Amino acid sequence: MSFNFSNLTKDLKSIGDRITNEFNKEVVPLAQRTQRMVQEKIGQVNKDDISQLPSEYIDLANRCNNIEKLYKNVLKITSLYEKEDYDYPGNLQESVNEISKNITTRVSNLSKATTTAEAQAALINPITGEFKPPRTFYHGLSRATDASILTTGNGQQDPLIKGLDLYSSNLNKIANARLGQDQLIKSKFNKPLTTTLRSLISQSNNIQKKVEQKRIDYDLSRSNLTNNTNPNKEPQLRVDMENAEDEFANTVEDAINIMQNVLQNANPLQEFLELINAQLAYHKLAYELLNGMVGEFESLIEENKPEETNHRESGDFDI
Repeated sequence: MSFNFSNLTKDLKSIGDRITNEFNKEVVPLAQRTQRMVQEKIGQVNKDDISQLPSEYIDLANRCNNIEKLYKNVLKITSLYEKEDYDYPGNLQESVNEISKNITTRVSNLSKATTTAEAQAALINPITGEFKPPRTFYHGLSRATDASILTTGNGQQDPLIKGLDLYSSNLNKIANARLGQDQLIKSKFNKPLTTTLRSLISQSNNIQKKVEQKRIDYDLSRSNLTNNTNPNKEPQLRVDMENAEDEFANTVEDAINIMQNVLQNANPLQEFLELINAQLAYHKLAYELLNGMVGEFESLIEENKPEETNHRESGDFDI
């Protein structure tokens, strides 16, 4: 089989033409847009030469961008709810023996705790099915005040044992409720916000970028026509400008429709209501349990107060 140099030359020319065409279609316009954007930012372009966008478009874009900014700012904070130990200082160390001992006396409390199914599942190792000691501040405090760590001969008759049993048990319930709150925030707040950012807000961002691109293309074509000194090029430059104008107008119209859809399907108020409800349920339970313990502790103190000892009344704590 003989080598056909003529065909090779044609193929190379075809490849070269294709690369040149792609370069002219993609790279050159991109470079021109970039240069134009820089010129506009540093004030080298007259304001009258920059096409103005419709007020409806500007309003919709601002609203979509505000939602994006809000969601990103909030998620920086609420993403911490997905980390179990966010309120547990790293410098507090519990020995394995203490944890193991306290856990055996408190496993039964899980069935009584007012938590969501997700929170209860968070206490179980999904691989081994074994109980996993939660690393939260209140769980740690509950373990630290477990009455089983004390040595006493009076058992449940000891007022301190009674008090610690009550405190440790209720604190464990509060801690489990916090895990329930965290799971609710993760599933009903963080996840919807993240989904909205990825699906809806990304549509808004993409179409806004396209509008800006078409706007610059149109302004460049107007500038090329205005500054043209070659009469032979004027017809083609005018056609280019008219086509760019049509594309710009159509893209703005598409953007308005897309951003309207984004705002109709984004539900920031409803999502924040879910956040509030999750926080309220946790703090309400915490208040009820803590408030209930006050009276019981006061009764324990009163019942065990020596008659001959003057007891200083405790005042209310106002925060």
